[in-house]
Amino acid sequence: MKKVLVVDDDKGILVSLEKYLSASGYEVFAFENPVSALSEAKRINPDLAILDLKMPEISGMDLLSELKGLNPDIYVILITAYGTLDSAIEAIRRRADDFLLKPFKLQDLEAALARAEKYLAVKEENLRLKKELQFLKEYEIVGKSKPLLEVLDKIKQIAPYDTTCLIYGETGTGKELVARAIHYNSPRKDRPFIALNMAAMPEELVESELFGYKKGAFTGAFSDKVGLFKVAEGGTLFLDEISEASPKLQAKLLRVLDFKVITPLGGTKEERIDVRIIAATNRNLPLLVKEGKFREDLYYRLNVASIYIPPLRERKEDIGLLFNYFLNRCSKKYGKKVGIENGVIEVLESYDWPGNVRELEHFVEQLVITSSEGGLVRTEDVRNLLIKTTLEGGRVKSLKEVEREHILNVLKSTGYNKRETAKALGIDLSTLYRKLKEMGYEKK
Repeated sequence: MKKVLVVDDDKGILVSLEKYLSASGYEVFAFENPVSALSEAKRINPDLAILDLKMPEISGMDLLSELKGLNPDIYVILITAYGTLDSAIEAIRRRADDFLLKPFKLQDLEAALARAEKYLAVKEENLRLKKELQFLKEYEIVGKSKPLLEVLDKIKQIAPYDTTCLIYGETGTGKELVARAIHYNSPRKDRPFIALNMAAMPEELVESELFGYKKGAFTGAFSDKVGLFKVAEGGTLFLDEISEASPKLQAKLLRVLDFKVITPLGGTKEERIDVRIIAATNRNLPLLVKEGKFREDLYYRLNVASIYIPPLRERKEDIGLLFNYFLNRCSKKYGKKVGIENGVIEVLESYDWPGNVRELEHFVEQLVITSSEGGLVRTEDVRNLLIKTTLEGGRVKSLKEVEREHILNVLKSTGYNKRETAKALGIDLSTLYRKLKEMGYEKK
């Protein structure tokens, strides 16, 4: 309910306005005395004010200035029986939002209130967007597109509830950033956030990292090691690339989710844990379940809540913001002041970014490194670093085509060094091997 401050020394008009506004759903604070009204305004912070121009002690003009000083966004309607051009000009100068001449008709008041409602709605929406953008920026999630703001809404919905969550999205979309945002907006925010990429190490090592081990559990286990489930105690454990978990590890994870207990490798006693699990994947888990490659029961335990992060090609309006964000960050990192030429953003938006935000980040870093101090990033520079064959004869290539050509070009440029290729693409080495296998690639 919006708060309206009404001030008029004419009691008849004051009572009429109070009755009408109350019946219209406003919370009304009516005063004949402007001094009392100003004192109350400091307490209630009204959204809207309707002020008579001619009043004792404080004029409507002066009260207008005082109210705008307290809250620049308050919507003020001045009413007067003494309307002159000079008073109208002065009202505008003091930032009055509307002006009604007495005696005014009901439809005139309704029209003024409709304008006020429209203004207040825009103000509220702008404030909401500002808060959301600040929220995103705090976790390095940059953008303002509708798909990204929908991700933000999901983060806010999921964060307060202590449930498992599954984050879907292509490589490089920022799944770990979203997981961090969930954690730091949850009741567990003051406890650890621990991340593990399950595709980045062999199965045996993943298991020992997660569960820990006892001295003598295997060759080289010279002392006890605390696993990540215990390190994350009270906090959140983020399991990236959950689809890469082996059947054995999937079974152990299911038991953890069901009973909240772990047994370190080589141990005999179960240990209770208190950890929220967030998992992520760049693969189609329901399809893997159907193919028998991922446990259905584990999938349902992880997928209590889910978030899909759209690829960069589906939110191109974020590319310019991301580019500028990374450009500023890299410029500070390398101590270079670098500007951009007109047309650069348009060129960037014409590319599909198969490696998503991570690829764009590395791309910007390359531009900054190769640019001269105080120079401009030119459209030519951008084109030279992008795949020149993205557009061919006016036909936009499919994502698979672009991705295949991009990977092969980078692979060739690194002398077929797969580790360097994965690094340049901004993807994990295991992901590169999988993509090469899917492509049927074999070096001649």
